[in-house]
Amino acid sequence: MLEIKNVFVDFDRPILNDINFNAKKGQIIGLVGKSGAGKSTLLNVIAGQLGPKSGALILNGELLPDAKSMLIPGFEKIKLVSQDYNLDPYHTVEENIREAAISLPKHLKIRRTEQLLKLLKLNEIRNVKANETSGGEQQRLSIARAIALKPEVLLLDEPFSNLDSQLRALLFKHILKLRREENLTIILVSHEGQDVLGLSDVIYFLNKGKMSSKKTPFNAYYQLNHLRNALLLGIVNQISVDKRKIRFRPDEYEISAKGEHMLEFESSLFLGHYYLNYFMGAGDETIILSSTEPFRESFKINIVNKYPKKPI
Repeated sequence: MLEIKNVFVDFDRPILNDINFNAKKGQIIGLVGKSGAGKSTLLNVIAGQLGPKSGALILNGELLPDAKSMLIPGFEKIKLVSQDYNLDPYHTVEENIREAAISLPKHLKIRRTEQLLKLLKLNEIRNVKANETSGGEQQRLSIARAIALKPEVLLLDEPFSNLDSQLRALLFKHILKLRREENLTIILVSHEGQDVLGLSDVIYFLNKGKMSSKKTPFNAYYQLNHLRNALLLGIVNQISVDKRKIRFRPDEYEISAKGEHMLEFESSLFLGHYYLNYFMGAGDETIILSSTEPFRESFKINIVNKYPKKPI
């Protein structure tokens, strides 16, 4: 288990303020926050690249040294894949992986290189130079290099930011396979919360250096008390009723002739496997509802919130 305890970092101002959370073996943790929230700084602290002003990191019951006290920063059992990938651009894919496994005996190095080429679907481009590969291939190669020496924790900094939807979907699959076959603890950060919803066992929000309580992906998505956090995971509707604001996701509704809220239809937008339908509420609010078929008329709805009264 990885334990982060009371981590505080400041650069003229607080960047991380009393960060506490645990990551169990084989667990995927999602950290979501806007740019500048402190996500990358936190990963650099966990990786041993940056020493906190105070706080502690504990891996499997052992206190890890402060990065400032190490001759070469970085923990052997915790590896970070940064946004720049950190590849050797003029060496082939195979050479990049072999270089990362350089400390292994020759026969184990060969075996590990072949294993990672297969695991991350890089075998067909093994002889291609790294700078001639696509963004998705470079991302996978960077992950292969990071796990070449079998760390216990893998940190992924904005792993989906430069990928199109097809490549993101494929990377989801590879991350889940890594967790299963390598038994890795994976911590991934993103400013696009929807990227981490399906992957994560647990989600935390990071906002101005402070971390939220632990949430399941379901509760993170449907618990709408904190609007800033909720918007990081997608569209949030708001309707004002008796000076109260009622929030709901685009799928949290039912059409009813006796519905409480009258919506005036404006337009429908086709997004492939679903539609977004735009309406005007009684208080001139823009309301967006999702559906499998387009809407073409005005109607009444009841809001059906999916988040339970008592958190799970």
